[in-house]
Amino acid sequence: MSLVRDALPPRRARAATPLLDLLERRLAALGEIARGRRCALPGGAAERARWRRFLRSLEGSWHDGDENLVRGFLDRWLRPGQDPRAAAARGLVEAADALARVSPRPETLWFYLWEMESLLSGLGPRARIPSVRNRTPWRA
Repeated sequence: MSLVRDALPPRRARAATPLLDLLERRLAALGEIARGRRCALPGGAAERARWRRFLRSLEGSWHDGDENLVRGFLDRWLRPGQDPRAAAARGLVEAADALARVSPRPETLWFYLWEMESLLSGLGPRARIPSVRNRTPWRA
Protein backbone atom coordinates (compact mmCIF):
# COMPACT_ATOMS: atom_id res chain seq x y z
CA MET A 1 0.00 0.00 0.00
CA SER A 2 1.95 2.99 -1.29
CA LEU A 3 -0.40 5.30 0.61
CA VAL A 4 1.11 4.05 3.89
CA ARG A 5 4.67 4.35 2.57
CA ASP A 6 3.99 7.95 1.45
CA ALA A 7 2.51 8.84 4.85
CA LEU A 8 5.69 7.85 6.69
CA PRO A 9 8.73 10.10 7.02
CA PRO A 10 11.34 8.95 4.43
CA ARG A 11 13.72 7.43 6.99
CA ARG A 12 10.93 5.51 8.68
CA ALA A 13 9.55 4.36 5.32
CA ARG A 14 12.93 2.86 4.39
CA ALA A 15 13.13 1.05 7.73
CA ALA A 16 9.57 -0.23 7.32
CA THR A 17 10.09 -1.62 3.80
CA PRO A 18 9.84 -5.30 4.90
CA LEU A 19 6.61 -4.57 6.77
CA LEU A 20 5.15 -2.64 3.86
CA ASP A 21 6.02 -5.51 1.52
CA LEU A 22 4.25 -7.84 3.96
CA LEU A 23 1.25 -5.49 3.93
CA GLU A 24 1.04 -5.81 0.13
CA ARG A 25 1.18 -9.61 0.37
CA ARG A 26 -1.43 -9.62 3.15
CA LEU A 27 -3.83 -7.46 1.13
CA ALA A 28 -3.41 -9.77 -1.86
CA ALA A 29 -4.12 -12.83 0.32
CA LEU A 30 -7.12 -11.08 1.92
CA GLY A 31 -8.45 -10.42 -1.58
CA GLU A 32 -8.27 -14.15 -2.31
CA ILE A 33 -10.00 -15.02 0.98
CA ALA A 34 -12.68 -12.39 0.30
CA ARG A 35 -13.43 -14.15 -3.00
CA GLY A 36 -13.94 -17.41 -1.10
CA ARG A 37 -10.63 -18.99 -2.02
CA ARG A 38 -8.51 -20.83 0.51
CA CYS A 39 -5.37 -18.86 1.11
CA ALA A 40 -2.85 -18.67 3.93
CA LEU A 41 -2.12 -15.24 5.32
CA PRO A 42 1.54 -14.33 4.92
CA GLY A 43 3.63 -13.68 8.00
CA GLY A 44 3.95 -15.54 11.23
CA ALA A 45 4.54 -14.69 14.86
CA ALA A 46 7.77 -12.79 14.18
CA GLU A 47 6.10 -10.55 11.61
CA ARG A 48 3.11 -9.93 13.91
CA ALA A 49 5.52 -8.90 16.66
CA ARG A 50 7.29 -6.50 14.26
CA TRP A 51 3.96 -4.98 13.26
CA ARG A 52 3.00 -4.50 16.92
CA ARG A 53 6.32 -2.78 17.63
CA PHE A 54 5.91 -0.57 14.57
CA LEU A 55 2.34 0.38 15.48
CA ARG A 56 3.04 0.85 19.19
CA SER A 57 4.90 4.10 18.48
CA LEU A 58 1.92 5.36 16.46
CA GLU A 59 -0.75 4.22 18.90
CA GLY A 60 -2.86 7.03 20.20
CA SER A 61 -1.96 9.43 17.38
CA TRP A 62 -5.39 8.93 15.85
CA HIS A 63 -8.62 10.36 17.20
CA ASP A 64 -12.28 9.39 17.23
CA GLY A 65 -12.86 10.66 13.71
CA ASP A 66 -10.14 8.36 12.36
CA GLU A 67 -11.60 5.43 14.28
CA ASN A 68 -15.15 6.17 13.13
CA LEU A 69 -14.07 6.38 9.49
CA VAL A 70 -12.22 3.07 9.57
CA ARG A 71 -14.83 1.25 11.64
CA GLY A 72 -17.48 2.49 9.25
CA PHE A 73 -15.81 0.35 6.61
CA LEU A 74 -15.11 -2.62 8.87
CA ASP A 75 -18.26 -2.95 11.01
CA ARG A 76 -20.81 -4.89 9.05
CA TRP A 77 -23.57 -7.40 9.52
CA LEU A 78 -22.90 -11.06 8.88
CA ARG A 79 -25.71 -12.68 6.90
CA PRO A 80 -26.85 -16.21 7.82
CA GLY A 81 -24.59 -18.75 6.16
CA GLN A 82 -21.94 -16.17 5.31
CA ASP A 83 -18.34 -17.16 6.01
CA PRO A 84 -17.05 -14.85 8.78
CA ARG A 85 -13.46 -15.22 7.57
CA ALA A 86 -14.34 -14.13 4.04
CA ALA A 87 -16.53 -11.29 5.35
CA ALA A 88 -13.71 -9.95 7.53
CA ALA A 89 -11.23 -10.22 4.67
CA ARG A 90 -13.65 -8.44 2.33
CA GLY A 91 -14.10 -5.66 4.89
CA LEU A 92 -10.35 -5.14 5.21
CA VAL A 93 -9.82 -5.08 1.45
CA GLU A 94 -12.77 -2.75 0.81
CA ALA A 95 -11.60 -0.45 3.61
CA ALA A 96 -8.09 -0.30 2.10
CA ASP A 97 -9.56 0.51 -1.32
CA ALA A 98 -11.85 3.18 0.10
CA LEU A 99 -9.05 4.77 2.13
CA ALA A 100 -6.86 4.88 -0.98
CA ARG A 101 -9.61 6.79 -2.79
CA VAL A 102 -10.09 9.43 -0.07
CA SER A 103 -6.39 9.99 0.77
CA PRO A 104 -6.91 10.13 4.54
CA ARG A 105 -4.76 11.64 7.25
CA PRO A 106 -1.77 9.45 8.17
CA GLU A 107 -3.34 8.85 11.58
CA THR A 108 -6.35 7.25 9.90
CA LEU A 109 -3.99 4.83 8.16
CA TRP A 110 -2.27 4.00 11.45
CA PHE A 111 -5.63 3.14 12.99
CA TYR A 112 -6.55 1.03 9.94
CA LEU A 113 -3.29 -0.90 10.34
CA TRP A 114 -3.94 -1.27 14.07
CA GLU A 115 -7.40 -2.70 13.36
CA MET A 116 -6.06 -4.91 10.59
CA GLU A 117 -3.46 -6.41 12.91
CA SER A 118 -6.13 -6.99 15.53
CA LEU A 119 -8.45 -8.70 13.05
CA LEU A 120 -5.70 -10.79 11.49
CA SER A 121 -4.71 -12.16 14.87
CA GLY A 122 -8.12 -13.83 15.03
CA LEU A 123 -8.53 -14.65 11.34
CA GLY A 124 -8.04 -18.38 11.65
CA PRO A 125 -10.15 -20.82 9.66
CA ARG A 126 -12.91 -20.88 12.28
CA ALA A 127 -12.47 -17.39 13.69
CA ARG A 128 -15.35 -15.20 14.71
CA ILE A 129 -14.42 -11.63 13.91
CA PRO A 130 -15.57 -9.09 16.53
CA SER A 131 -16.24 -6.37 13.95
CA VAL A 132 -18.51 -8.68 11.96
CA ARG A 133 -21.87 -8.98 13.68
CA ASN A 134 -24.32 -11.83 13.38
CA ARG A 135 -27.47 -10.64 11.70
CA THR A 136 -30.56 -11.57 13.67
CA PRO A 137 -33.83 -11.05 11.82
CA TRP A 138 -35.96 -8.46 13.54
CA ARG A 139 -39.36 -9.70 14.65
CA ALA A 140 -42.26 -7.55 15.79
